[in-house]
Amino acid sequence: MDGQDVGIGDLGKTNIFSPALQECPYAFYRALRETAPVLRDEASGIYQVSGYELIAQVLRDSENFSNNFGDQLRSRGEPAPEVVQEFMRGYPPVDTMLTADPPAHTRYRKLVNKAFTPARVNALEPEIERISHELVDGFIGKGEVELLSVFAQPFPLRVIATQLGVPLSDMEKFRAWSDGITTLLGQMADPETELQCARHMVAFQHYFVAVLAEKRRAPTEDIISDLATVTLAEEGDARPLNDAEALSIIQQILVAGNETTANSVVGGMKLLLDHPEILANVREQPALIPGLVEEVLRLTTAVQNNWRLAAKDVELGGVLIPRGSKVMLRFGSGNRDEAMFPDGDTFDPARGNARKHLSFGMGIHMCLGASLSRKELAIAFTVLLNRVPDWRFAPGKNDFTHHSSMLLRGLKALHLEFAPQR
Repeated sequence: MDGQDVGIGDLGKTNIFSPALQECPYAFYRALRETAPVLRDEASGIYQVSGYELIAQVLRDSENFSNNFGDQLRSRGEPAPEVVQEFMRGYPPVDTMLTADPPAHTRYRKLVNKAFTPARVNALEPEIERISHELVDGFIGKGEVELLSVFAQPFPLRVIATQLGVPLSDMEKFRAWSDGITTLLGQMADPETELQCARHMVAFQHYFVAVLAEKRRAPTEDIISDLATVTLAEEGDARPLNDAEALSIIQQILVAGNETTANSVVGGMKLLLDHPEILANVREQPALIPGLVEEVLRLTTAVQNNWRLAAKDVELGGVLIPRGSKVMLRFGSGNRDEAMFPDGDTFDPARGNARKHLSFGMGIHMCLGASLSRKELAIAFTVLLNRVPDWRFAPGKNDFTHHSSMLLRGLKALHLEFAPQR
């Protein structure tokens, strides 16, 4: 598909769940924007929204477009009996922040907003720098590294583990649980993988229920202590969060604070190595780093798609969307919309409006960790470029393929070489 001569009928019949399309979606995105920026998928009934302004309109309109899509996000058809049995060992899902509407969303979000204020994030800067240098120290003498597993994944995980108040010795567990939860949410798992991911989800729940219990007995200065001891104002009354609610919030913080930043780090390094002239400019002009971060977030778009439900019959872009319809917001398309970003497929860290990207969403559901992610990425790119002067792709080791997911987009691996340093 070249995106130039595709009819609306052809677009509507495209298998939007195809792994091949997940791997290379950009011609399809362009065709959607140019031909039918609001289009119903014939097989699933999902309405795809691909234009920047239309996506922004939905994100700002919580009255007509509901975030209460948790059941749809968790629905993957009829799970196998052993998967159902495994989930019964855990805690029921609760719609708190990502999949809740006001006023419930407002109450839950207020509980964690203070952990991600600019002042709190700025105070974390020395620790973020320490973690990044420590990770580079672990491979800089070897002359080669698989950047995703050795740096990009443990980097944000260590930061978020510190904020949550859990021991770094359990990092491998956190990574496995985060990956399992992400696979479940991406809806691309085969039955065997789904069972393993369900086990990860339940193990995550039991671990953090124990942590919550300990923090209630002996709170410390961290997010889980806040959740363990806070009271939730509700209809003139106040009560503690129950375990299922706290688990929902912790899960969102853990996954959002890990997968998206890790994918942006490796995606950004690939972009820089694909554009050596830009890499040289960024090295020479560190003032370009903030713009680099925004452009990486725009082009890699770690959260490729997001969801809404039509709360009532509503017209969008001249298309009537019936009440109850699933709406897929194609952030990866909106972030390349030429109407907002001229030459939208071009990598340009000096782009004046890159910060208007959709990668953190907007409106009341804008990512609460946006300032932390920006800080992490700026430090990661600064440290990686300063510590290693000659990054290059490892010959024969990269296929540059991505994990297949309807939610997140990220490289499976990134093998790099450089001159070893002592």
